Amino acid sequence: MRAALAAAVGTRAALVFGDDRDAVAAVRTVPRESGMILLVIDARVAALDRAMLLAAVTPLAVELAPHTRLAALDVAADANCDAVVAAADYLVSAHSTTGQVLEVR
Repeated sequence: MRAALAAAVGTRAALVFGDDRDAVAAVRTVPRESGMILLVIDARVAALDRAMLLAAVTPLAVELAPHTRLAALDVAADANCDAVVAAADYLVSAHSTTGQVLEVR
């Protein structure tokens, strides 16, 4: 799924994956000039870590604004790869959207 997301998003957004040891720090280290950060929270992320990442999306979006948008995908274990890619494409294309989480089930 990572390769499909990277291909779909291309250079329009920086991808950060929630299974990273410290995804919040990874989000903060993305250059502000990127314009868009897409945080992908996979089903393999432990429940507590998942809850913390989801809770961090809005405050991080406020912190990064106005130069960088942040959105997240909350991906279920049985999510269809095409649905995940479509959701990512939507969030990256929605230029007035920041701080949002889309659940892909």
